[in-house]
Amino acid sequence: MTQPLNVLVLNASLKQDETPSNTQEVAQLVLNEMQAISPISSEVIRLSDKRIPVGLGFKESEDDEWPDIVQKIIAADIVIFATPIWWGGRSSLMQRVIERMDAFDEEAIHGGRSVLLNKVAGIVITGSEDGAQAVMAGLMEVLSFLNFTLPPQCCTYWVGEVGLDPATDRERRLKNGAVAHMAKNTAKNLLHAALLLREHPYAN
Repeated sequence: MTQPLNVLVLNASLKQDETPSNTQEVAQLVLNEMQAISPISSEVIRLSDKRIPVGLGFKESEDDEWPDIVQKIIAADIVIFATPIWWGGRSSLMQRVIERMDAFDEEAIHGGRSVLLNKVAGIVITGSEDGAQAVMAGLMEVLSFLNFTLPPQCCTYWVGEVGLDPATDRERRLKNGAVAHMAKNTAKNLLHAALLLREHPYAN
């Protein structure tokens, strides 16, 4: 029996309470579509619950929880980077993750190919107004440079219309068939790429 693919979601929502954010719900939609296709083992890390200090190394303080997250990234076949849009850009928590992932790049420079090679990356983006394409482009550049594999249509996103009450975003998102369609395609493409790399990995 084929071992289930290990999927990790890094949820960079800024919400502090237990109410599911738009970002969490869209990421879960992608996970649900993946589970409908193939058995997976999944975990969602809500970054706002973690102690992740400023820095560029693997460990920046005694209470730094980033090293634990690093081990989960290394163990994953697929990593989904999920972020809301704030003032046209990715959230501060997603930016913090990118900054802390710089250590992976340093490791590649000194030791050859990155440990992230043969891992597949997906993206989830939510927001109240426009900006998904720009945020997607910025994340894809970073993830590709870090050696993640990005399959076609590896992003699912939702942004509300300009000028409408953000409190109604969820209601309108749930009625939008395009989001579900994107989630299904994202799920299929992430799984396909991960299974392909499991059988035919890039050479180190």
